[in-house]
Amino acid sequence: MFFRELLKESGGVIVSRRNSGFGDNLLAAANAWRYARATGRSLAILWTRSRYLEDPAENAFPKFFAIPENVGGVRVIAPPRVDILSMLLLRLSFALSPRPDAGLFGARLLSALGMDGGLMLKSESRRREAVIDGIVEGLTDVKPGILVTQGCYGPKDELKPFFDAVRLAPRLAGIADDFARENFAGKKVVGVHVRYYGPHLPVSNHTPYWREWKPGIKACIDGINKARDMAGGGEQAVVFLSTDSRPVEELLTRSVRGVVTYPKPFGRNFGGELHDELPVETAEASAIEMFLLARSDVLFRYPPGSWFSHYASLYAGRVLTVGEPPPGE
Repeated sequence: MFFRELLKESGGVIVSRRNSGFGDNLLAAANAWRYARATGRSLAILWTRSRYLEDPAENAFPKFFAIPENVGGVRVIAPPRVDILSMLLLRLSFALSPRPDAGLFGARLLSALGMDGGLMLKSESRRREAVIDGIVEGLTDVKPGILVTQGCYGPKDELKPFFDAVRLAPRLAGIADDFARENFAGKKVVGVHVRYYGPHLPVSNHTPYWREWKPGIKACIDGINKARDMAGGGEQAVVFLSTDSRPVEELLTRSVRGVVTYPKPFGRNFGGELHDELPVETAEASAIEMFLLARSDVLFRYPPGSWFSHYASLYAGRVLTVGEPPPGE
């Protein structure tokens, strides 16, 4: 049983179980690695019950990414599958370690009995996550052997060794290499990541950049043109566009010369985020796009706070940072 193997880890283990977009998930694993290195633990990356896979027992991390078994002195564990009992015990560990959480247990019991619409459970889970987040961010060592974190956290300079070690899974890496040879060879590459985030979506730090459609698109076009000038290469420059919105892709492809895209399906026009609408269908393409963006001579991110393009920002030649969000009309 996998859980039993974790209990045998000398010095304990921190388990990263984030289940959001790829950028969030990798930042979560990187921050868990930082904690493991500081406290002498091993790191287990378990993306089970993943939105990106149909099989809940399959671990999405090794499905899409590869990493050495040791990174900066931290043993990394990423099994292809996790048995159901171990997943249940890890869920229990989230409520038990570093100390039992009676509020979370009570909320789960009420939810199981149908006496709560889920609001209490959601509230108690977030409160519990905040406790674990404080431990991980503060690098506070705790006694229990297994600590489970579901938080994302933010980028930090000391996370770079973890990202240096992460690669695409071999099959996907081969696909990315073929695409780059066909489209990037001998050219300056302007990488562009545009996350459309309409006003109908929950308010986030992306919201101000998409108050209105036209100013948002204009800001994208202006940014791409500036990035092209920074890259040089004239007509030989290629613009690699990664976006989660079909209308954005269609409009920018018509408006900007030299655009190439990696093929993938899209959800509803002006709908939700792609990793919510079509996570399984777009997972491979998203992972490949993330690593192709990292080959940019100049990277333009819009909005600049999207974690999906954070990985690429660590390795692109230069990164164009957007200033203030455009005003609405």
